[in-house]
Amino acid sequence: MTEIFRSSYTNPDPYCDIPASLSEIYDMLASLAGGAPTFVDPMFPERNIDTEFEILRRALDIVRHKLGDERHAAALELAARAKALFLDHPAEDNGKTGEGIKLTFEIEDIIQAARNRRTKAGIKDEEGRVSGD
Repeated sequence: MTEIFRSSYTNPDPYCDIPASLSEIYDMLASLAGGAPTFVDPMFPERNIDTEFEILRRALDIVRHKLGDERHAAALELAARAKALFLDHPAEDNGKTGEGIKLTFEIEDIIQAARNRRTKAGIKDEEGRVSGD
C-alpha cells in the first residue's frame, strides 16, 4: 500500500478557502500559472485542475459586483479556455500550456483593471479603505 504524504495544512474540502477579494484572486492566478498544466501537488492531493478552476470560478462569482457583468463574463470565458488548453495536453510539449498561462495573465489584466477603476473612483473595500478591493 502506497502512503500519500498529507500536509498538516491539508483540508479534505478543497473548496474551503475561496479567494474573496480582487487581490486574493490576483494572487491565486499567479499560483495557477505555476501549477499548470496538471495542478498536481503531492502536498495537497485533494487538489487538481478541476478543483483549482472551480475555486477560480467561485471566486470570480464572489467579486462579480466589483468586476461588472462584462468583465466577469470575460474572465470566466478565459478561465474555461485556459482549462481546456491545459487539459488538451498535460505533458507540456505542444505549446498549449504556454497558451493557457497567457490566458491566466489576461484574467490578471481584467482583475487589475477593475482594481484600478475602483481606486480611481475612491470606492472603499469591505474594511473601509480605498485599496482597489
